[in-house]
Amino acid sequence: MHIGHYISGAGHIGLIGWLLLGPLFTAEPLPMNVTPVSIVTAEEFAAIVQQTEPPQAETEIAAPTVPDAPETPVQPTPEPEPAPTPVPTPPEPDRPATPEPEPQPAPEPDPEPVPEAEPVPVPEPQPEPEPDPVPEPPAPEPVPQVLAPKDSPRPQARPAPRVAARPEEAPEPDAVIALEKQDAARPDETAEQVQDSPEKTAPQEASTQIATEQTPEGQQLAPVTSARPKARPPSARPTETAEASKADPAKDALNAALEKAMSGNAPQAETRTGPPLTEGERDVLRLAVQDCWTVDVGSQAASVTVTLGMKMDRDGRVQSGSLKLLSSSGGSGAAAETAFQAARRAVLRCQRDGYELPIEKYDQWKDIEMTFDPATMRLR
Repeated sequence: MHIGHYISGAGHIGLIGWLLLGPLFTAEPLPMNVTPVSIVTAEEFAAIVQQTEPPQAETEIAAPTVPDAPETPVQPTPEPEPAPTPVPTPPEPDRPATPEPEPQPAPEPDPEPVPEAEPVPVPEPQPEPEPDPVPEPPAPEPVPQVLAPKDSPRPQARPAPRVAARPEEAPEPDAVIALEKQDAARPDETAEQVQDSPEKTAPQEASTQIATEQTPEGQQLAPVTSARPKARPPSARPTETAEASKADPAKDALNAALEKAMSGNAPQAETRTGPPLTEGERDVLRLAVQDCWTVDVGSQAASVTVTLGMKMDRDGRVQSGSLKLLSSSGGSGAAAETAFQAARRAVLRCQRDGYELPIEKYDQWKDIEMTFDPATMRLR
């Protein structure tokens, strides 16, 4: 094995690498500051310091000299007189020492009054809101009592227009009024010639009591109190009653002939077949025209409503020659014409390749009436 060769080679390579790359990893030495120094002796240093110190001020002051006083003659001093002999005073008796007053204890300070706690204000109970008074239903109006008669009155005969001594019953409706009563004659079957038989006659109805006579006493027919009249019902509209005119055969025949002739020449109105347009299909056409319709707010035409009529082809295009003004409201003639022209331009401008309408419902939209209202646009 060559383990020794590997170890030797690795050691040589490491040594050569350290020699080549070692200086790259060494740190540069820090710079050193060098200060020049000179050596001096103590005398030279003292001389240098003395030159730099300021001169000291003199603090010692010479005392002033006092002049000598002039000489004065010395006078002899007089001898002092002898002092008088003091008279001895009797000794005063010893007085008892006044006892010192005992120190009184300092009065205890009055305790500071404890501040009473302020009572917490109790909120006054708020009065409960009174409930809204329930409106009482209106009392029913008292219905006056109608007193019925105590006894049933005897039926009175109807007042007759004629007064006679003997009462007569009312004649039959087909009887002839005469002064005397007479029965109708029976026809004789054996007679060859039929003669006019006298008709049945009857006297006019009569009564022995005059119609203006008073009601017998004790008979009370009218109530004591009258009932309150009810409210009048709402007046109904009078129905118009047409009077039947007398028929004229000649005039009726002439009118029938004229109506037949006119109905034969007049074209019959076309009836629309198929399902009607839905609301969404109407809105598609209305919104398409509304996008191209402009209203001049400052002009008089802004307050004009016009109704436009037009015919449509199967491809959804408008026949330009069929556009016409059906009606207008809310402005002068010039303003109505201006509003019509604006609506006409909107219809023709927005059709492009034709409005998107269902072809299976062509019978419903081949004739269209459209109302241009500045507030809202309607389609029929």
